[in-house]
Amino acid sequence: MVEIKSYSYQPIRYNEIRLLKFLQDDDGFISAILEAFSVEQPLPEYKSISYTWASHETNTLKPSTLEIDNCPLPILNVLQPFFHTLRAKGILLDGTWWWIDSICMDLSNLQERGQQVQHMQFIYRQAKEVIVWLGESSDDSDLTIDFMKFIHRTIHPQVTVPEIRAMLQQDQYRAQWSGLSNFLSRKWWTRIWTVQEFVVPQSVSFWCGMGDVSRDAVRLAICMADICTSAGVKETPGFTLANNRRRAWILYETSQTQAVTLSLLASAAYFSCMDATDDRDRLYGLMGLAADQSLLRVDYTKNAAQVYLDFAKSFIERYKSLDIICFAATYSAIKGDFPLPSWVPNWKRKNRSPLVIPSMVSQSSQAHIGNYRTERSLDFDPAVRYSASGSTKANYLIEGSALAAKGIIIDTVDGIAGSKHHAMVQTLPANRSDSQSPPASDILTSVCRSLVLDRKDRYLSYAMPTADFVRDFLCLLKRIAAKPSSPEQSTPSELQEWFEKNRSLRIQGRSLEDLVLDTPDPEASGTTAAPNEDEYYHDTFFGRFYDIVVRLSFRLMATRNGRVGMVTKKAAKGDVVCVLFGCSVPVVLRRSEDGDGYTLIGECFLDGFMNGEALDLSDVSEQMLVIM
Repeated sequence: MVEIKSYSYQPIRYNEIRLLKFLQDDDGFISAILEAFSVEQPLPEYKSISYTWASHETNTLKPSTLEIDNCPLPILNVLQPFFHTLRAKGILLDGTWWWIDSICMDLSNLQERGQQVQHMQFIYRQAKEVIVWLGESSDDSDLTIDFMKFIHRTIHPQVTVPEIRAMLQQDQYRAQWSGLSNFLSRKWWTRIWTVQEFVVPQSVSFWCGMGDVSRDAVRLAICMADICTSAGVKETPGFTLANNRRRAWILYETSQTQAVTLSLLASAAYFSCMDATDDRDRLYGLMGLAADQSLLRVDYTKNAAQVYLDFAKSFIERYKSLDIICFAATYSAIKGDFPLPSWVPNWKRKNRSPLVIPSMVSQSSQAHIGNYRTERSLDFDPAVRYSASGSTKANYLIEGSALAAKGIIIDTVDGIAGSKHHAMVQTLPANRSDSQSPPASDILTSVCRSLVLDRKDRYLSYAMPTADFVRDFLCLLKRIAAKPSSPEQSTPSELQEWFEKNRSLRIQGRSLEDLVLDTPDPEASGTTAAPNEDEYYHDTFFGRFYDIVVRLSFRLMATRNGRVGMVTKKAAKGDVVCVLFGCSVPVVLRRSEDGDGYTLIGECFLDGFMNGEALDLSDVSEQMLVIM
């Protein structure tokens, strides 16, 4: 019996890629050729496919094969239905060159795999078309595709939001909206690699069986789902995944012509909820989006922990900034997982995609980080920025997994406000006497600034309008403190719950309730209601409170010296608040049990210390702080 030899890849140079072309012999047998081309020379016109490889349990390189150079190459089972569809559409044998990752790359060669990943952005950007294969058709896929095409034909910039809702929220479209939810819940939307395959190409079409629809139509349908809240699509997990891709596409395309950048750090945070078979790909799979992709070299001989550590080191070195460590509280080590120091974000931690921002250092003015702000906000330059360490650069030394950074310890956490999941931690009985305390109105102004991080909008672009926000803050708290409150003066339940948990919290020796009662009544402005769901900025006091306290789980904090700020949920009494050189915001550290170094707890807002004021303190000194 003659043994059939499997296809063996021929080595290619670092600057080459392979392209695939399908052939048919006289007997109708389908085979293919693989040919190497230099990316430094004009390439033949080619198309690519974006698809999910499926799970290890249901998809291995078995039993399907494709004959190349008279030798069988095992291919993913998921590709067979796509090839059948290509043939049914008359495309398979039309002479088109294809780039299909699992066929055109020798995945067993780790060096080649790393080199090819570095070319991904180029490959997808240069492709004539990228076809997203969502799988075979379902009962409602054709209906949904027709609905998206209808939206694309009908909706234009001059159509108003009320007109859109009147048109698309009719009962006759109930099945279509349900179909869109199913369309966005297909597995393709959950995979990390498919993000760049949606964003980077110049032309993309989505296929479900024989039905197809353009990326432009899909993007507009996602936008309409955002507007048509009663359609119910916006509440589904698939919508968030799809909408973040839409936002990333806007930023990526804008970055081609304007001074707007997509950073690898921001993308890693916004897409941390995605699925990845290989945890290294939580960074590698997003490099094609990033303007700063050179921060990381793809190397599959390193484990995920080393890749994450290398990324943190590279970021600090490139930007002379410690801002990346502020992500480590949200993206923290998982119990029983690979060990990482407390200052290195663990991108394996799958967090729900941030509706607001991943971190305070994601402020819009930070071009080397940034955020996925809305399209219309890109037309305006950010007016403010946090700069807790002034203009200083990071002064640091990294040895092994330890980060020694120069900074200033300002104060110690004393009391922490309670939240839905945490009890209040009371301050010491009298960390400052009444005779030393400033007026109650001044203290509450500081509390108000802290609760909204001294910003008007959720992308941290504009300063808090002090008079308006403080007035609304006091009006709301006085309504709650008045027992009983009148029915016509309702207050948001989230703020009521927060105040009830914290009315006895002492700040500079006085309870929050006493501070409210001792402050003169302000004139109501009429803007104290909950934010309108249609508003992108939610730029009222309560809108910002809801973002910071409810969505981001920040907690109000008072220090031993009576200062006020906000800390992350892991902070505890006795933690120290410090400003590290080269870090835009203060951080909270906890002394290690052996007293030899600190653990990073998270970022911090400290009122009065967000713009370099710590550098002018006379009663503190600079020191090297070792963070383990």
